[in-house]
Amino acid sequence: MTVEWAGAVLAVVTVATIGLGHVMVRKANYLFGTIPAIPLFFLGAGILTASVFMSSDLLSAVMGIVGVTTVWDGVEMLRQENRVRRGHAPENPRRPVL
Repeated sequence: MTVEWAGAVLAVVTVATIGLGHVMVRKANYLFGTIPAIPLFFLGAGILTASVFMSSDLLSAVMGIVGVTTVWDGVEMLRQENRVRRGHAPENPRRPVL
C-alpha cells in the first residue's frame, strides 16, 4: 500500500490561500481601497494560465488553486468596498470611501 499525499497537500493549500486571501483583502482594502483589485485579478489569471504548463500534476493543481483564489480575491476587493460603504467593515479614516 502506498500513501498518497496529494489530497492532504491540496486541502492545506486551499484552506491556506482562502484564509490568507481573506485577511489580505481586508487589509489591502483598508489601506489602498480598490486599487489592487485589477492587478490581483490579472495576477491570478496569470498563475492559473501558468498552471496549465506545469509538468507535475501536484504543482499544477497547487498553482490552479492559488490562481483561482487570487482571481477571486480581486473580485472580493470590489465587494469589500461595498461592505465598507454599508458599514459592515471598518473604514480607514485617512482614506474615506465616497
